[in-house]
Amino acid sequence: MPISHLFQGTPVWVYGIFAVLLYLGLRRLRTGVQSLARVWAVPAVFIVWGLIGLAGHAGAPLETLGRWFLGAAIGGLLGVWSLNPATLAFDHQRRLVRQPGSVLPLLRNLGIFGAHYALQVAAAVSPQLHDSALGWDLVVSGFSAGYFAGWAARFLAGQRRAPQVDLAMA
Repeated sequence: MPISHLFQGTPVWVYGIFAVLLYLGLRRLRTGVQSLARVWAVPAVFIVWGLIGLAGHAGAPLETLGRWFLGAAIGGLLGVWSLNPATLAFDHQRRLVRQPGSVLPLLRNLGIFGAHYALQVAAAVSPQLHDSALGWDLVVSGFSAGYFAGWAARFLAGQRRAPQVDLAMA
């Protein structure tokens, strides 16, 4: 099957998600100040997406949970490791945070998106790969939820310990 057919068969909303993740990742290349609500938007989306992947998977319950929790455990460890709270500055009064620029959010977001996309395409176009691809997609769903849960735990711990910094002019 030509690659052009794959892209033509991709629903429009998938391109929208890709564009948003690309935009948000590119914004994080530079140091910036954001509201806490905006910082929590991406983790919330990925955690919900990971839980939807678990809820929408048809299969043996123990195997399904095992695959999902394997991904969640690996993702959780990487999520905790990926954030250094000492690099963050918090304006508790205005509910703002300054985060250093990094390529990690761009690579992370597009990596998770790309893995889901590739596995879903493989499941759709190759009947012999269907079950295996969806099984791995379940691991990616768990990884996604686990990564952002670990990241969130580390972020919250850093926020609680951080001194007040005035970010009004930033």
